[in-house]
Amino acid sequence: MTPRPPSPDGLAALWGPLEPGERPLRVLGLFAHPDDEVFCVGGTIALAAAAGAETALVSLTQGDAGQIRDSAVATRRTLGATRVGELEAAAKALGVGAVECFDLGDGNLARMPYADLVVLVREVLQRHAPDVVVTFGDDGGFGHPDHMASSRAVLSAREQLARPLRVLHARFPAHDRLLVDLLVEWLTSRERESVGTAGFGNALRLFADGSSVLGFAADHLHVQWFPAGSFVIEQGEPATELFCILSGSVDIVVEDADGGLRTVDTAYAGAFVGQDGLATNRPRNAHVIARDDVTCFVLSPRGRDLSAGRGTSATVADDPSGSDRPGPAADDPDGEDDVVVDVHAALDQKIAALVAHRSQYALDAELLPRQVLSPLLSTEYFTVVG
Repeated sequence: MTPRPPSPDGLAALWGPLEPGERPLRVLGLFAHPDDEVFCVGGTIALAAAAGAETALVSLTQGDAGQIRDSAVATRRTLGATRVGELEAAAKALGVGAVECFDLGDGNLARMPYADLVVLVREVLQRHAPDVVVTFGDDGGFGHPDHMASSRAVLSAREQLARPLRVLHARFPAHDRLLVDLLVEWLTSRERESVGTAGFGNALRLFADGSSVLGFAADHLHVQWFPAGSFVIEQGEPATELFCILSGSVDIVVEDADGGLRTVDTAYAGAFVGQDGLATNRPRNAHVIARDDVTCFVLSPRGRDLSAGRGTSATVADDPSGSDRPGPAADDPDGEDDVVVDVHAALDQKIAALVAHRSQYALDAELLPRQVLSPLLSTEYFTVVG
C-alpha cells in the first residue's frame, strides 16, 4: 500500500513527493539518547501524529552516562532505566505511537564496530518500515560522537533497503536572539516579586546552557560567586548583565545624592536583579549588595570586559550586539533541500516532553512562561537528504 501523508501545509515540504495513498504515512525518529527527540523533532512529530501519521521513536542507548540533574529521580545505577521511562513519557506527551530503546552504551556508538551498528539500524528500519526517518545531521548537532555515528548509520542502512526511504537531518542554525532580552521583557511586564526558588534558578541555568549549545540563543553565560558584603551591582554603572540568584540573598540599596544609603528591598534565591537597567538602557538605579555569600547565574549580550571597570566611570562597548555574536539564522530555508517547520501549535506538547526528561532538565512546565519559551522552541529546521 502507498502512504497517505498528513494534511497540514506546514509539513508538506517534509514529505516531498509522497502522494496520498491507502495507509497513513509512517514517521520514525531515530536518535542516540533519550531526550534527543525533543529538540530535534518534538514539535514536528507531534504535528504529524495529530494529523494521522503513524509515529515511532527509537533511541540507540539508554543515556546512562548523562547528567543527573535531580538526585530524587535517579542514581548512577538507576539512570538508564529512569531515562527509558522518561522517553516513554515524552513520547506519550508528543502523541507518538511506538517507542523502542536499545542499550548499546552511552558514548559507545562511535567506538563500536560500525558494521554492527549499521546492521542494527537496518533491522530497526525494516521492522518499523517508515516512509520518513528523522535523525541528527552529520555534525551531530554540536559534534557529539554518538549523534554523528547514529546519523551515518541511518544513511548506510538506507542503502541496504529494498524500499525507498526519505531521510531528514535535524539542524540547529545559530541565532542572534538573546534569552536575556526575552527574560527582561517578561520580568518587567509582571509583578515585582520573587520568581521562584534556587531550583528554578538552576533549571533556568540548565535550559540556558542547552539553548546556547544548540544555537537557539546567543547569550554569554557564566556563574559568579560574591562574598558577603560585596557589590553584585553598583548604582550608576552601565546595565550590561542580568543576575538570577542561585543561592544566598542580596539587599537592594539606594544611595542618595548626599551619600546616604537606604535598603529598599531584599531578594532571595530564584529572584532576578538587574532587569530594570537592561529594560530602559539606563545606568543602574540602585546598589545590589550580597547579604551573605551569594552565587548568581549571569546572562549578558556580550562577553565580559575585565578592563571596563566598575561604577559610574565603567566603560561599555557602543554596539551591544558585538562583532563576535553569530548572525541571525534565516527564517527561510537556506536552500531547496532545507525546510523550516513552525511548531507553535505543538508547543505545549513539546514542553511537556521536555519536562518528562526530569533527570536531565529538572524543569517545571509552568515555571518559565510561554513568551520566553516560544521564540526558542517553536521552530524546527531540517535538511532533506533524500
